[in-house]
Amino acid sequence: MKIMVTTAGTVPAQRKADYLINIAEKVGAELLVLHVVSSQDEYDDGQNALKIYHRKGGISKIRPILRVGRLTDTIAKTAQEENVNLILLGLDERGDMNSAISRDVIAKTEIPVLLVPNIK
Repeated sequence: MKIMVTTAGTVPAQRKADYLINIAEKVGAELLVLHVVSSQDEYDDGQNALKIYHRKGGISKIRPILRVGRLTDTIAKTAQEENVNLILLGLDERGDMNSAISRDVIAKTEIPVLLVPNIK
């Protein structure tokens, strides 16, 4: 099984990363961690954001992916290319399950999407 999660911002929360890794471990899934930047200028920030998942060195089923592109298009395209079974998306800061990002990703893919509440 492959689960894809997305990161946001320059440094995602360690607690959220631990939570997502724990989910993948419990079901024996490979965890693909996708960070999307809108331009090549933001590439270094994207690499820094993914480092939080590198710290879990003993877990071999984590694969960070950094892509440049439009956020929702890139999420859907990457999920398709990687043949993932599930996409985990975090709710926005307000906990809005009906955010534009969630709606757009769901509309662009037939892969199941699970919305995860914010973990602080």
